[in-house]
Amino acid sequence: MGFMLKRDDLITFIKDRKYYDGSEIILWGNVKNTRRAFVVLIFNQTGLLTLPITPSGKIEGSILITEHHEIRSVRFKKGILSYKLIVDSVTYDVPPFHVNKIMIGYKPQQEELARLLNKYS
Repeated sequence: MGFMLKRDDLITFIKDRKYYDGSEIILWGNVKNTRRAFVVLIFNQTGLLTLPITPSGKIEGSILITEHHEIRSVRFKKGILSYKLIVDSVTYDVPPFHVNKIMIGYKPQQEELARLLNKYS
């Protein structure tokens, strides 16, 4: 991937769409067996916002929203270099995400992952 969106770019994007509330935890991840290179996962008071990212680093497609009251649980399975993030939803079949502990080009990844682990551990 040649271009990595920065945290400020992602915050601006969700502010423009009225999803920003100041509590955001933003992570880059991917979904196995999909054509998309990456997704951006944004946890906030709304719930989970999933932004589809193209291989060139642009947000393209619909924002998938799993609202806070629709989330039954958030679990992690620890791997050597990444976590498998499992979101159990009442209404959607949310695929598991693979979230790297460190993401080259996105320095906040490790800190944001620690915040999410603290929240749901």
